[in-house]
Amino acid sequence: MQQGLEYRKHTVIILVACTITIVVLSVTGGFLAARSLGSGLLLALVLALCIPVVVYLLYQKALYPSYRKLEDANLELHLKQEELLDTKDDLFVKFLGIYDVNYAANSPRLFKERLMDVADITARVMEADACCIFLHDGRKDDLILSATKGTPEEGIGRVRIPLGEGMEGWVGRRLEPLMLKEFRSDARYRSTPGLTLDDFQSVYCLPLYVYSNGALVGVMEVLYRKARVFSDEEINFFTTLSGILSTTIQNEQMQAELRKMNMELEQWVAEKTEELRASEERYRTLVENACESIFLLAGEGDIVFANEQATRLAGYEKYELIHKNLFELFIDPTEPRKIMDEVKEGKSARKQGSLRQADGTRVPVEVNAVGLTLMGKWFVQAVVRDSSSHAELEQVLQDKERDIKMLKEQLQRLQG
Repeated sequence: MQQGLEYRKHTVIILVACTITIVVLSVTGGFLAARSLGSGLLLALVLALCIPVVVYLLYQKALYPSYRKLEDANLELHLKQEELLDTKDDLFVKFLGIYDVNYAANSPRLFKERLMDVADITARVMEADACCIFLHDGRKDDLILSATKGTPEEGIGRVRIPLGEGMEGWVGRRLEPLMLKEFRSDARYRSTPGLTLDDFQSVYCLPLYVYSNGALVGVMEVLYRKARVFSDEEINFFTTLSGILSTTIQNEQMQAELRKMNMELEQWVAEKTEELRASEERYRTLVENACESIFLLAGEGDIVFANEQATRLAGYEKYELIHKNLFELFIDPTEPRKIMDEVKEGKSARKQGSLRQADGTRVPVEVNAVGLTLMGKWFVQAVVRDSSSHAELEQVLQDKERDIKMLKEQLQRLQG
């Protein structure tokens, strides 16, 4: 660069001197030739020899300082341009790193594999020798090594650091970043079994914290074997990256908890469904084999189920009974309808009446009803008993009592 400047300087001097000399000789020679003065030619030659010296002195005292300043400014501008291009390239690399981290953190791979990808990309973009990601376990209030690049992977899931202990625990407790040029000489450093950091010298540790809801999700750190001072671009990149990763980890944890709750809910629903199905099956078996007529009624007395004994009592086929109203089968439905009001009040009801069979035969019956819940719905179970045999027995008793009374009257007449 310096040789080029000197070469351009000499070139300028020679060109200016030659130009001035040619002009002076042309003017002087023409003037002397016009006047036929031979002695003036010698003067012109002397002037021609003095001109380069004058031009050099003029350039050295007047033009060269300005030219030198211009060259220095041009060189400084060139250096600034190169520095700007380097910064631009570095920012572009950091931007690509953020994009890669965001893509890796939200890819469809397993969460553990995604964290390993994030650790790998972070170490590469930060030009670090190692990167470790710790997740916060709220139940035990400690940090679990969940991903690493540059340290033994055997410690993943095994290395635990209580909050408040060591560099990572200090960052997780204080929620402050930590940058140490010589971390092993720092009082906050603690040797952790399973996590070997003896080969490293500098560390940059950040909390993974979601500020929107105040949740600590973990800690991330990058490690260097040589002493390192972090630039503003690296600090901004690492801070931005930690914010993206914090939100991603929290979303993953919430989705995992939601999946767990859904599985537990599905299992609970399956168990309850099986219990209800078994209960319904037992109920159906008991009802179908009962010796009494059993009707299952909806809220207004509509029949939704009837056992075989009920179909024999009513004289209808089962499909004909379904969706009929039980009290329409009674000759006088006013008394049996009071059953629904009493059952809705939580009482058991008992009424008597006369049932009209399909062929028009009247059958005296007794109705006992109670409310129950099946498959989450409320029903009325009505047990209808044929009381005709009871009525016949009462009639026989009445006839016997009448005969006894007549015999007593005849006996009294005979004795009188």
